[in-house]
Amino acid sequence: MKMNADRRQGLSFAALDQRLRDVPDGPAGALNTPRWLKALHIVTCVGMVLGLAPYFLAKWLGPAPWMVYAAKSGLVIVYAAALPGILRNCGVIGLQFWHWRKEQVRQLDHDRTYFDHMLDWLAEFPAAELAKAECVVRMHLGQLTAKIGFLAGGIERLGILPVLASMFLFFRQWKDLLAMPAWQVILGASLVGLYVIVTLATLMRIRLQLYQALLLEAEKRKEAKTGVRVEFPPPQPT
Repeated sequence: MKMNADRRQGLSFAALDQRLRDVPDGPAGALNTPRWLKALHIVTCVGMVLGLAPYFLAKWLGPAPWMVYAAKSGLVIVYAAALPGILRNCGVIGLQFWHWRKEQVRQLDHDRTYFDHMLDWLAEFPAAELAKAECVVRMHLGQLTAKIGFLAGGIERLGILPVLASMFLFFRQWKDLLAMPAWQVILGASLVGLYVIVTLATLMRIRLQLYQALLLEAEKRKEAKTGVRVEFPPPQPT
């Protein structure tokens, strides 16, 4: 009944995304960020604001003893909140690498059944709808890739290194945070902000690549059933 209703309404990315959300994570679910770690991420952001605010206030209001304590407190909060996540991620990723072959096979067996059902659902839509949807995804994927390259260059290949570099800049000035050069403060904050932006953009790109792979495979399955292939040129970006 749900499949027939989807066919009457037409193919939508909202329906496709919901079906992907309904797929269980399987063995790879261990890599997902737990709720307690998301809460620590929020605490880390609060610590960053608390640690940076006294530096800028000192420029406008003049240095005061409480600013030093506030800056150090913020830095302690950042390290205390970030360390459990770093240790947890290193441990989980280390175990995944150690048992990579077994985990990979288990995940592939898990995904195959669900994605086969997903492709059967997509293949029920007209070939023209699949081709149009794939063109839209291809256009957005190209634009997003260009934006990431323009914004960050190849910094996404560095992973978490920019964050570690930022933490080092602040840690080395632990004894006198208010005397930290302005360019180091701006550089450290920019590295963290850029890392967050690039991470979100990369997750968006991975999602678009998944949409594109499913739509292309559904087009092949549709073509194998009907012997007809419909192609559209990619829409021109506005």
